[in-house]
Amino acid sequence: MSRFDPRAYFPPRPARWLIHAMTPVARAVLRGPMKLRAIDLPDPDLARLRAAVRPGTAAFLGPNHPEFTTDWMLDKELSARLSPLMAHWASYEIVNASPLAQRFWLANNLIANAPGGDGRAHSVRWALAGHGVLLHPEGTATWQAERVAPLLPGIVDMACEAAAQSDRPVWVVPVVWRAAFVGDAWTPLAREMAVIERALALPSGEGAAVELRFARLLARTLVARAARLELPAPALDPDRPGRDYFPAQAAQLARVRAALEHRYGPLEADIARAQHAVRRGMRERADTDPDGVRSDRARLAELQRLAGVDPALYDRAAIGPEAVAENLKRLRAALVTRGWRNGLHNTVPLAVAPRTMHLRAPEPLDVRAAIAETGAGAPRRLLDDLHARLQGALDALSRELEPRLARFRRANPLATGA
Repeated sequence: MSRFDPRAYFPPRPARWLIHAMTPVARAVLRGPMKLRAIDLPDPDLARLRAAVRPGTAAFLGPNHPEFTTDWMLDKELSARLSPLMAHWASYEIVNASPLAQRFWLANNLIANAPGGDGRAHSVRWALAGHGVLLHPEGTATWQAERVAPLLPGIVDMACEAAAQSDRPVWVVPVVWRAAFVGDAWTPLAREMAVIERALALPSGEGAAVELRFARLLARTLVARAARLELPAPALDPDRPGRDYFPAQAAQLARVRAALEHRYGPLEADIARAQHAVRRGMRERADTDPDGVRSDRARLAELQRLAGVDPALYDRAAIGPEAVAENLKRLRAALVTRGWRNGLHNTVPLAVAPRTMHLRAPEPLDVRAAIAETGAGAPRRLLDDLHARLQGALDALSRELEPRLARFRRANPLATGA
């Protein structure tokens, strides 16, 4: 019997009966752990999607990726409404978690991003068969509802390959979604903070206003992580962080980056590319410097965590429960990982309160037209246009939801006034 290789690529083997059976399961997950009470997808947006994803076209869908698990279930909901046999990309660590998991996910038509695999060629064939292929071009969940991160080029590269192999219409299809709490979620957010405080052995913030408790949680975590990583103590009072928090966070982020650059050389400003470079270097050193790599892994996790708490998104006069919730989920995923309960929560991050999910689909990108206009530069242009279209649609959705979101915002204790 050959040994199971979790990094090996195996082509999907879609089982229609299982794919159809999983639709009500996905909807139950959305209604249950994800606490979705409604999915808001206007008829014009749905019509645009159906015009692009149908027999006779090759469609590559690229949704934003603000959450984990919720996004998977929404992917499934889209495929149920548009093309049940749509293929979906996923991390090989998930698809190949075990032999049983691999059989299950391949039968659900998931494509593992295993190194050196045939996923791209399979995707092109599947899209040309009219089923559609969905992949999140940001690559990983960002836990940022208002921002689209830099995109990876795979989606447009495959779309251009499909256009080169067939004369049928080829579309890159942007989709955005954003969740909004149905009512006031501050009380359940306080319960979430209590879980994190206990798990990280931090002082309890019970009794403080929830927004102040959140500010102290971030500040106390910053201080604790500095001590854990043997960094200088942040220049702030963790009980009264106020406008000192974001400057202290920026200083800690710079120190973590400098420590990694000392071992792995200059890192790109883009966090995703920087992480990729460090991980590659850690793999090369794993056998010769296991203790150093273990420390680097903790530094890299802190780099990713701190970069996610971006002042451009959170250094504002007022802060809403949605912004607090995404920061708490990011914090739990990064630092609260011990034990099977936390492992399960980070795999299926429970929403703290009922929500509505708002989906929008801007105009698809015509790949054939882009190639005709820009030739060899088409992939770069398509990727830039895709990012602009995703961010533009997300900005428009945020403006549409603003009256609803503003109702529950509170004064932000961490605002610097910059």
